[in-house]
Amino acid sequence: MTALAIADSPLAREQLANHTLTIDYLETGGPLTEGTIAQFPNHPLLLHNSVYDWSLGHPDALHQDNVVEITHRAIAMTRTPWLSLHLGFSAAEVGFDGWMQARSPVLDRDELFANICRNINTLQEMIDVPIILENLDYCAGGAYEYICEPDFIAAVVEEGNVGMLLDLAHAQVSAVRLGIPIEEYMARLPLQRVWQLHISGPRWANDTLNDWHEDLREEDYALLQNVLQQTNPKALTLEYKKDARLLHEQLAQLRSMV
Repeated sequence: MTALAIADSPLAREQLANHTLTIDYLETGGPLTEGTIAQFPNHPLLLHNSVYDWSLGHPDALHQDNVVEITHRAIAMTRTPWLSLHLGFSAAEVGFDGWMQARSPVLDRDELFANICRNINTLQEMIDVPIILENLDYCAGGAYEYICEPDFIAAVVEEGNVGMLLDLAHAQVSAVRLGIPIEEYMARLPLQRVWQLHISGPRWANDTLNDWHEDLREEDYALLQNVLQQTNPKALTLEYKKDARLLHEQLAQLRSMV
């Protein structure tokens, strides 16, 4: 059975605190983690990215800013059944500014692949829960080169022998921006390794598709239904934080699907 989760947000916390929200997991991460645990110490949690502004593509990623220590502590505090991480960015140094921006030159494709796989394997040996990797949404700025290509994603997941967190909005955005039909893009992903799904509503603006975490539309549910026929995820996380009524309507629809 697929568990139903919601991404951490003020709206999610408000609804949980008011006992109006029935979900299996609250998904938190980074600097939100300690506050989430303090407010909901007994609620099951999923951990998504123990640190922010960080890339598995960095040649020395696991020795940066106490990453391993922070990750160990977050895993223990959340009691998460697995750790989900961004697959990695194409620059060693990155920072978030609307989307992730490269703060150093773009790495060579082969070097990036080797760095990510080595860091995954090393980190997996250091922690007691499985690692799963999330596909990302292609954006300009140097941080997303190679990593959003479906063949690169598949190669990393296979070489790292890890599960995948399939973000459907990210996949749609990357397919549009890379000029690949969504059906082909999805077919080239390692769907047999999907452990978890992220779902939210992307939106068109300025002639391109954007990952804006809007409410789900008919086409989003249709894509999800298709993916559910090809995968057996352990959890599905709704990434939405705007309107309580729409939140509950979407959760009801998703629960009926999973």
